[in-house]
Parts: sequence; structure tokens; C-alpha cells
Amino acid sequence: MSAVDPLLIGILFFSAILGGLIRRLSGFGGALIMSPLLMWFFPVPFFIPIVMSAELLGGLWLSTQWKVNKEDMPSLYRMWVLAAILLPFGIFLGEAVPIAVLKITTGIVVIAFSIFLLVRVNLAIKLSAFRDSLAGGLSGILLGSCGIGGPPVALYLNASGLQFERSRALLSQFVSGVCLLAIVAASVLGGGIAWLPWLLFALPAYFFGMYLAKILLQRRDLSASFIKTFCLYLLIVNAAFNLAVLAVL
Repeated sequence: MSAVDPLLIGILFFSAILGGLIRRLSGFGGALIMSPLLMWFFPVPFFIPIVMSAELLGGLWLSTQWKVNKEDMPSLYRMWVLAAILLPFGIFLGEAVPIAVLKITTGIVVIAFSIFLLVRVNLAIKLSAFRDSLAGGLSGILLGSCGIGGPPVALYLNASGLQFERSRALLSQFVSGVCLLAIVAASVLGGGIAWLPWLLFALPAYFFGMYLAKILLQRRDLSASFIKTFCLYLLIVNAAFNLAVLAVL
């Protein structure tokens, strides 16, 4: 870690607060906020462990409140296995593709994912071993290359018609598991643990964002529909801002 850089620290604080806020509200989305912003300032293999460490610790805390249903555990294990297998491929892909292409791809994925959930397309597909594996594998590739791994599984669970509380717990646990995988893979394949000192800034900010979300939930009786809509619009605004900056530059 170099000498104190107020800009980098400020960006990290801002993104981590928003990341913690949206993760606490919806069960996912922290990386969707943090990764597109940090991608401007850090190499992909460097910022992935920073983001994933925050998401992992946040997920461990949430797991004490959101329990995965026993019948959903096989799906969770299958998604973890395929994500672990394909995550290294995603990291190699991310290093081979120009950073501008990654930024554009990440922004488009986040916006398309958010709009799809906002329009509430009712696909009514059933959970299956094949679909579990496919969603997990796609998440592994996306996480390794762009630093975001939730959209494929979130879309899959949303299309399955599971209750919000049930799908939120399953998604949050999946995200926590792939975070640990991503930290190990990015550190081994990306070149070490030089990212560790940045956790001194990222983790307090992330948990402060989760604390703000807790206050928001305590002060107002927010419906599941409102929470989902708010988080998705926040993702769209963040991704659109990053794409606009890229276009200007």
C-alpha cells in the first residue's frame, strides 16, 4: 500500500458504504456496487479480494439471521461446486481482456440484470440440478472476470418463484461461499496479498453501510417489493454513472 491517497480511500469508503447498505437490504449486490467503481483504480485480481472479504464477513453476520431452508442446501452445494471449478477460468479471462471492455461489459450486465428484475418477467422455472450447476458456473466465470458473481444466481432464483425471504437467504449464502473461493483464487493467481492493508478502510465502511440499512429497516416497515426496487434502481444509477464516465473519457 502506497502513501495515503485521499482519492482512493474516499472512493473505497464510498463504494463500501453503498455495498454494505445494499447487501443488508437485499442479501446481494455489494459487489455490484463496489466492483464497477473500484475497477477504475485497481487491477481486477487486486480489488476482487477486497470486495469479497467485505462480502464474506457481511454474509457471515447475515447468516445468523437468514437461515437457508434444509431443502435448498443441495442446490447451494451444486452452485458452489461449479462456481469453484470455473472461477479460475474467469480470472484468466479478465486478465486477457482489455480493461475498457471489462468496464463496459460489467456496466451492461448490471443494468440488464436490474431491468430484468424490475420488469418482473415471470419465467416460472423450477429448481433442478442442471440449472443449479449452470447458474453457479456462470457466476464463477463472471466473478473471476469482472468481480461480480451474483447476477446469474439471482436471476435464476428470481425466475424460480421462491419466496423473497427464502431466495434472499439462499443467495446470500451462495455469495458468501464464492467470496471465499474468489479471495483464494485471486490471491494465488493474481499475485499475492498486497490488497490486505486496504481492508482497514473497506471493512469499517462496509459494516457502517450495513448499520445504516439496519436503522432504515427498523424505522420503517419496508415491504420486500420496495426493498428490491430500491436496490435495483441504485444498481442502475451506479452502473450508468460508470458507463457515462467511460464514454466521456
